[in-house]
Amino acid sequence: MISPKPNPLPVVTLPKQVEPFIGKRELCKRLNKKLRTVDDWMKRGLLPYYKIGHSVSFRWSEVEAFLAQNCRVARRTLPLANTQQPLSRRP
Repeated sequence: MISPKPNPLPVVTLPKQVEPFIGKRELCKRLNKKLRTVDDWMKRGLLPYYKIGHSVSFRWSEVEAFLAQNCRVARRTLPLANTQQPLSRRP
């Protein structure tokens, strides 16, 4: 006689931790920018955002990743110490 095999337990996968949305004011705080600047960046396509009706939301990880890919860090260069100064005219 064949004994019935026990049914295996179903594999339960836990949902990934969902990152909460942040609002425009929170994004302004994190970027240290004014609300008008964030509005301008949204209009120019410089920030990824979600819009439902009149509500706008962001995911911080998406904003960070987008800025890392599309923006560059500029460093101010100082003049070299060994450069020659132009000769001044003699009177």
